[in-house]
Amino acid sequence: MAKLPYLFLGLCLFALVNLPQEWANRWRSNVVGAISPAWQSVGTALDRPDDSLQAIEIASLRTQNEVLRKWMEDEQRQHTKSETLAALLKSKEIPNDAQRLIQKELHYIAMRSASMPAQVIFREASSWSSCLWISVGEADNGVMGRTIVAQNSPVIANNALIGVVEYVGSSQSRVRLITDAGLVPAVRAVRGGAQTSEIWQHVDDLLTRVRVRADLFSSSEEQNRFVDILSAFKGRLIAGQEERLAKGEICGCSEHYFRSQNALLKGIGFNYDFADELGPARDLRSGRPLGVHSQEGRALIQIGDLLVTSGLDGIFPTGIPVAIATKIELLNEGSFTYDLEAKPAAGDLMDLSVVFVLPPIGLVKSEF
Repeated sequence: MAKLPYLFLGLCLFALVNLPQEWANRWRSNVVGAISPAWQSVGTALDRPDDSLQAIEIASLRTQNEVLRKWMEDEQRQHTKSETLAALLKSKEIPNDAQRLIQKELHYIAMRSASMPAQVIFREASSWSSCLWISVGEADNGVMGRTIVAQNSPVIANNALIGVVEYVGSSQSRVRLITDAGLVPAVRAVRGGAQTSEIWQHVDDLLTRVRVRADLFSSSEEQNRFVDILSAFKGRLIAGQEERLAKGEICGCSEHYFRSQNALLKGIGFNYDFADELGPARDLRSGRPLGVHSQEGRALIQIGDLLVTSGLDGIFPTGIPVAIATKIELLNEGSFTYDLEAKPAAGDLMDLSVVFVLPPIGLVKSEF
């Protein structure tokens, strides 16, 4: 009789370990929904221990305002970009290859216009570098009148890919981050074009913030000089011609412990062995088009290249920035591909607060 409680406890533990995946996900989602308000309040209180409950509530409202502000800024930015690309598309001087790239970019902008902002509400200590929970789910799809948050919905921040939705609950969803080894986006190297545009976007964002932060400078003259320098540099960033070269895959290191600072990404299998709509196949070492010896070669991959989604994985649309190549491994004798190291294009993923969820591929059809 005295063993019955232990037997009951053992049966409960066995049932928890062997729950169907759907039940386990639903249970975790309900737990996250219940504890996320307390988790956020504790985080705010730890950052500001002397604040009252009212001050913590004000901080929460400020976070919600930050979500709306970033949504409005993103909408304006994508609208301006869409108008510029549509005007370029009407030009008869644009070559066919450039027209196809512009059409793909417009399709991506159409997806961005259907995106949904979300707040990061919870991160598990055991998988801080692998996944996070966000504040949108099936109920939000009902409010929007269309499906945006679904399994395999891409998730972006700072105009770059950070992960994919892997589970959708009623009011919250779990996102698998690109720093996890289990998520392997197909990417390709971009040189010029989008690579320069990505830098331009960062400079533009910095200008927007610097103009309203006079407290960072000793005088208004110093602030104006800094703004003028940034503006001049921004004016020199002309996208120009774009080359899309080596194709491969990228994944994280999946370090499962609290606030891992290793955001390193590993790239594997980079080559250009097969021709596609963007160009002919190229030699691995010289970068020359195969069968054409007169043309100048190109390095298929080099430090500083922007790695964008290629669309070959069937999950992510083409052209979303993912990472920046920081180290190219030496090509060993007999190797058929390059390996590399990279860092996320979105910046630091350890302290994300606001993200944007895109609808899965196939749910949004561009009008262009």
